[in-house]
Amino acid sequence: MQHEDIENLAVILNNSGHYRVTKKYQRPEYYNTGDEDDKMIAVFLDIEATGLSYTQDKLIELGMVKFEYNRHGSIFRLLDDFSGYQDPGIPIPEYITKLTGINDDMVRGQQIEENAVADYLQDVDLIIAHNAQFDRTFLETTFPFLPAKAWGCLMYDVDWDKEGISSRKLEYIAYKFGFFHEGHRAINDCLAGVHLLAQKLPKSQEPVLKELLVQSAAIRFKLYTVNSPYDSKELLKSRGYRWSMNQNDKYRAWSIELTEDKVAEEINYLRSNIYNTSSINIPVQILDAYNRFSSTNNKSSNYVKYRDKLEWFQKLCTS
Repeated sequence: MQHEDIENLAVILNNSGHYRVTKKYQRPEYYNTGDEDDKMIAVFLDIEATGLSYTQDKLIELGMVKFEYNRHGSIFRLLDDFSGYQDPGIPIPEYITKLTGINDDMVRGQQIEENAVADYLQDVDLIIAHNAQFDRTFLETTFPFLPAKAWGCLMYDVDWDKEGISSRKLEYIAYKFGFFHEGHRAINDCLAGVHLLAQKLPKSQEPVLKELLVQSAAIRFKLYTVNSPYDSKELLKSRGYRWSMNQNDKYRAWSIELTEDKVAEEINYLRSNIYNTSSINIPVQILDAYNRFSSTNNKSSNYVKYRDKLEWFQKLCTS
């Protein structure tokens, strides 16, 4: 059967309403053409590691794909790739090999030079990962002297639930957009990520990248409900709080990230429903695209940068 016949058959099956055909990802020559003056460069980054803990596990593969974009969320050309293995100095767990296909022989003696990573990222305006909390912490732990860059997250900076997509897994989102790829290899996941960014959201019809740009640029307040009553944990979980560590002061508490317009309402909720007192002590971190998802937040510099917002927050808690 010829390729054209297969394509026609796929259209017929999709249009029947009884089948959904997904296509294997193929790298396009470009997504959009144009000579816009405001083109910028982003990179989609993906890391494979020996486990999930950046303090205990090690990076074993780094993949990055550069692409051109503009502030409206249009993607133009794919640019050069960067890919490399890193010897973790420990055996790769069997389940990681099964998941990624990466074994000890593939990484033995391999090393990714920090200077090479820094040079590759030099002209980049934005780094995007599918789970930036994972990828950024491993990148910073492995290469602590990289230039400061803004970050965005395809997993959390797009409201997939609102768009009718119930899972945030990369493979599932790709399936909902009609394609599949060979997952859990760094470059493949990067290319699939860029491909998703180039699509339009199913309900709003906005480019995926446009929503990510808006959400990643928003300033967020991360509230930590220290000393909250034990029996309040279900209320906090149902409201979207997660058990997490404050990276600056090294304590754990139920926390939530909120945009500025939702902070006052949340303080009132905590005052009335969790602490039952008019004055509450809620530690907070102010997050932007440069320090969000990072394991190396600088508390003192953030205080200076966002002094007015921190003072406003403290008044909310005590008034």
